[in-house]
Amino acid sequence: MDHCGFDDMSLTPGTASESAERYVRALIFWGELGPGDRLPPATELAAELGISRVTLRIALRSLESTGYLVTTRGAYGGSRVSDLQTLQKCWVQWMTEHSDKLDDIFEFRVTIERRLAELAAERRTAADLEAMELALSEERDNRHRASLFQADASIHRSIAAAAHSPRLALAMNAVRADLFLPVDEELLDRTEDEVFSGHEEIVVAVRDRDLPRAAAAAEAHVQRVRDLMARALDASGLAARLS
Repeated sequence: MDHCGFDDMSLTPGTASESAERYVRALIFWGELGPGDRLPPATELAAELGISRVTLRIALRSLESTGYLVTTRGAYGGSRVSDLQTLQKCWVQWMTEHSDKLDDIFEFRVTIERRLAELAAERRTAADLEAMELALSEERDNRHRASLFQADASIHRSIAAAAHSPRLALAMNAVRADLFLPVDEELLDRTEDEVFSGHEEIVVAVRDRDLPRAAAAAEAHVQRVRDLMARALDASGLAARLS
């Protein structure tokens, strides 16, 4: 298997180990696990995924062979996310191999996230709204890379939970796992205010139970992410190479 390579993107779950690999890879893709971060203990992670430790080990070994993880042995060993330089190489390779799929990925994401935002505005409970506003507050108060991505994930999950549509939530997770965001901190620093304002617009519309505004805000937010990807391509020099 090529360094940093991965299977064709699909909503098909595959085997238990493939699903586990996809789940952990998605956490890395979206920055919820950043460079050097340690993965949760194997027992805890396997229980969360509903798989055996043997199955999890297969998934982690695959991620290690493709460059996303580094595993050490011994009392203080375990799996950690690779360093920033290695992840940047993975991003360049991913974009080189899959840039032609970006339009399809973002088209799908717009469809899913518009509908989730509409349903959240229609169905949200007081507890759902509290979860969204808490995630928004955490993003506002913690403006560094790890917190930014963790809050982003929390906001999107809270919106999906408020929609009370498990299958749409699964579809959202699938498309997020297929989109490898850039890991350039300087670029992210210049765009975090845009990302935050997009989240805020969605949450306010959901709070107001304004379905059309929630859908429009969700679509605008996805477009901001699309623009971020385009800027990252330009900054890396890949845009010229892939055109």
